[in-house]
Amino acid sequence: MQIILHLGAQRSATTSFQHYMRSHAERLSALGVGFWGPGRLRGTGLFEGLYAGPSGRVSAAAIAKAKPRLAAALDGARARGVRRLVISEENMLGSVKGNIRHRALYPDCATRLEGFAAALGCPVDMILLGLRPLPDYWTSALAYGVKRGCALPSAAALEAISASERSWRDVVCDIAAVMPGAQIELHRFADFADAPDVRLAQVLGADLRLPQASAGLRKNEAPDLAALRGALGARGARPAGLPEGEGRWQPFSQDQIAALAERYSDDIFWCAAGAGALAKLIERKTLEEAGRHPLPAERRGHIHDQARRMGQAS
Repeated sequence: MQIILHLGAQRSATTSFQHYMRSHAERLSALGVGFWGPGRLRGTGLFEGLYAGPSGRVSAAAIAKAKPRLAAALDGARARGVRRLVISEENMLGSVKGNIRHRALYPDCATRLEGFAAALGCPVDMILLGLRPLPDYWTSALAYGVKRGCALPSAAALEAISASERSWRDVVCDIAAVMPGAQIELHRFADFADAPDVRLAQVLGADLRLPQASAGLRKNEAPDLAALRGALGARGARPAGLPEGEGRWQPFSQDQIAALAERYSDDIFWCAAGAGALAKLIERKTLEEAGRHPLPAERRGHIHDQARRMGQAS
């Protein structure tokens, strides 16, 4: 059974992809494709005890307790005829609040992933990671964080985020170090947001008639200014730090946006140049170009050295 680990990331169309997988679980199961999403993994689910706290490390006791539970679930999937198991859980990398607190992109994802890998106790064949442009990622993450209880970011916090050298390249390197035998596939944000069926078809690499995704369906989008004012007011906080008007909140200055955009461009350049043989950037195709045939569409509801940059890319 091939194990495909979708690590998200957060704010990168992960919820939309998970919605697609859940909506078509029965049809996908008939094709030998299984799916474990947050509903089965979190809380008292299969990954219970594996979500590290502020230390970023998972205890040996939690791993030992989870191992037999996961082994039994994997055996059960094989017995049901699952040939490809997609495990999708963005919180394996860390959390949005953690990124905001550290003002950096998943700084302890390596130590967190070590715990999950040890508990799974079997090789992971493929890892999927979405790359959202950093200005959009951080804007969405901050809006989501404020809605979920974070304070509005200070000027110093915004400057620290925009100046942080840590980027998607660092996250990819951390993942590869923890799971060196896995094939890492990278995709752009819009490909999972707008065409999860196409992306899944490219991942599966077989001539399957996959269910077609609904057009324009996006889940868990970032709250706009009106929603943020409402969230702050509901908990007795003053929304005075938000700008007037409606629409999307943009907390960064133009110079800060430019710095984040340049860092993301470096990431994409590194990916296009081969990502140091660690990962592969998968460009979008249509479902037909991917060699798959859709079913009729239906209405469906550890921080390492950051000093090196592009000049040292292999």
